[in-house]
Amino acid sequence: MKKQVYALPKKALIWAFLTLASTSLSAESYVPSSKDTVVAKWTVVAKSESPKERVALLLNKANQPGLASRYYGQASALTNKLLQTSPNDPQLLFYQAKIAQHYHRFDEALSKLEGVPPSHENYASALLLKANILLVQGKLAAAKRSCLQLLGVSDLWISSACALEVNAQQGDSSHVVDSYAQLLTLVERSSLYQHTNEQQQRWVAQILAELAAKQGLYNQALSHLSAFELTDVPVSYLALWADVQLALDSPERVLNVLGPIVEQADSFDDALLLRLALSEHQTAEQTARWTPRLTQRINIRLQRKDTAHATDIARYFLDIKPDRKKALFWAKVNWQHAKLDGDQRLLERAMDVQYAAEETIKQPAGM
Repeated sequence: MKKQVYALPKKALIWAFLTLASTSLSAESYVPSSKDTVVAKWTVVAKSESPKERVALLLNKANQPGLASRYYGQASALTNKLLQTSPNDPQLLFYQAKIAQHYHRFDEALSKLEGVPPSHENYASALLLKANILLVQGKLAAAKRSCLQLLGVSDLWISSACALEVNAQQGDSSHVVDSYAQLLTLVERSSLYQHTNEQQQRWVAQILAELAAKQGLYNQALSHLSAFELTDVPVSYLALWADVQLALDSPERVLNVLGPIVEQADSFDDALLLRLALSEHQTAEQTARWTPRLTQRINIRLQRKDTAHATDIARYFLDIKPDRKKALFWAKVNWQHAKLDGDQRLLERAMDVQYAAEETIKQPAGM
């Protein structure tokens, strides 16, 4: 049976690169001197020189394990407050677009990006974010135009990597093969890429790994991902790494490596809980540790009708607690918002399960 890798959608993958100008950030956790002191533990973003810089720091850190719910909320509140006095500030509009994208308010995000002029320092990042949102919406031609607009305002390899990522979504497997080969060549030959910052290199490594995984080249995918420490990468990077390990029938490694990372985070990310629960199912763990936590989180999402996590909910009802009707419902909800090839595969899986069950019911007795 052919293995499938269901990585996080590229709406999450792009995060590793969107802050083109890297900002240093310090964080610490308070540990009481007395064992009798009861406290809560959370990561603290260091104070910055200006409110705008604080928003940038919050957003830069928000894609790390366990920090999204806290930091996106803080960044959103502060950005909205600043926009009250500077409603047309391009930098604030760019931050607001990133926040809207995280919550899957894609049309709102695109509208905010229109307020970032070509002369602004965030223009290249705005174009890249725009391309990613259009890609997620299935508007491939528009996404590629946004990639090409990067020519002249960013390094050539950035525009090329953006366009190749779009090309890989064309539907034909040959596009994946071609995009992967071209991006590999680009990375190997581009002198500018060799001297770029870590965030940019990590972004490309993640694209290469996903393209390799789509071809079933799982060991090559791991090779690309091994370039960076898993303790210091975004959630999307960790989810892709876990998907590749599961495709290689290595659930124990997911539990042993990803488990401690998630355990030490401030809170749990749905995508990572899902991979840990899947690993428990593959190993037939008698004392499940992560599955109950995922179930609790899914129940909360269902109560809130949280469409932003439709992918995780659909996979939960496909692979963890089978419920064909709920799986199909949430796969359809996800498809309304995201139309990448991974979203299409998820919908097809849910439809196959649903219709196979219906055919079984229709079969006459004794057949």
